[in-house]
Amino acid sequence: MDKTLFEDPINLYSVIHFIEYGILALHPAITSMHVLFISILWELIELVLPYHWARESILNKVFDIFFNFSGFYCVRLFL
Repeated sequence: MDKTLFEDPINLYSVIHFIEYGILALHPAITSMHVLFISILWELIELVLPYHWARESILNKVFDIFFNFSGFYCVRLFL
């Protein structure tokens, strides 16, 4: 991991996470437990991916999970 613990906690990918999980919320069978599992699993996978876009700070990964839940719950709130 090239970045420090606190570097760049929110970026363009955070917005993309929000939108993706908002779309995921449109599927009625998806629950918050699914969102938690998928979110954590994806962030763990990013730790071993060799791509530059996957190299993010730990704080960014925490915020990504926050944005995932935010997108999911915002769409569910309006449904």
